[in-house]
Amino acid sequence: MRWPWQKRPPERRESGGDFADAVLRLIESEASGTAASSTSTAAVEAAAGALSRAFASARVEGPDWTREAVTGDFLAQCGRDLVRKGDSLHAIRMSAGGVRLIPCASWHWEGSHDPEAWTVRATAYGPSTSTTWNLPASSVVFLRWGGEAGQPYIGTGPTRWASVTARLHAQAERSLADEAAGPVGSFIPYPPSDGQGEDEDPTASLQADIAKARGKAMLVETTQAGNDQGRSAAPMKDWHPERLGPNMPAAMVELARDGFMRTLAACGTPPDLFAPADGTAQREAVRRWHLGTVMPLARLLEDELSRKLEAKIGLRFDAYPLDLAGRAQSFQKFVAGGMDVDRALALTGLLADEDT
Repeated sequence: MRWPWQKRPPERRESGGDFADAVLRLIESEASGTAASSTSTAAVEAAAGALSRAFASARVEGPDWTREAVTGDFLAQCGRDLVRKGDSLHAIRMSAGGVRLIPCASWHWEGSHDPEAWTVRATAYGPSTSTTWNLPASSVVFLRWGGEAGQPYIGTGPTRWASVTARLHAQAERSLADEAAGPVGSFIPYPPSDGQGEDEDPTASLQADIAKARGKAMLVETTQAGNDQGRSAAPMKDWHPERLGPNMPAAMVELARDGFMRTLAACGTPPDLFAPADGTAQREAVRRWHLGTVMPLARLLEDELSRKLEAKIGLRFDAYPLDLAGRAQSFQKFVAGGMDVDRALALTGLLADEDT
């Protein structure tokens, strides 16, 4: 019951309230400098940069006009977007030079359960203006790292799937950065001066000499006289400076290092690829990363490009990570054991590599 003189209680809306509050808290924390972005860490940039450069090194196979459209810049942008954002969208546009794939910074999908019937409102930005198109799904190249069945039109990146790990690593790095950003200097205890002005301060000339020392040795007056107040007023130790500077806790340094490795693993990048390891471990890391991350994502991109550009397009990479020496040895053993040559080639993957 509410009496006439009582104020009406504030209206509360449940729909979207929690989300709006969360967004508001995030904006406030970023404005106050208390939020640590996982995309600002070295681990995310290492994974994104590695995938971007790997994609850019691919050799494009297809009609001549497709090789002119699928450029190194396009492939590099796709690789970086997948890790950092979780998805990548390029508008397919015609120009005087042929087909162009223009990167879009923002987009909004609409449509039913059928992806072929979707439409997208995509925006691309330039130095001074932006351009927005309303396009069918067939007029864009859309690639996702991953996603949920309930939202197939939204790509989810590794730092969102592993958001707790990414946040832990970001906060550890942020703590170390804040510690390193602290003031650095030295304090020298000295008795207080009886002078009333700067000209009467007996330490003024000493402070000036210290500021100009720049690593040189100086002869200074002893403090054992207690600033003319007797030995009873003298410090216990003569001229004992105390340093003020960053103090990195060993546990925090180890946590940041562990978070770096975990974030790399979440991004599909073997930690040994960036860890101080021997050549054998490094080569194995490259092989696992290439076979487990680069090639599967490249296959998704190949399918999307072939479907949207209506031409068979392939991406071919350097064969070094495929361990051809090991495959050749396996092939030799299979053949020596009586296996058919074609069967041995198929099992070792040498035939497929040669065909591609």
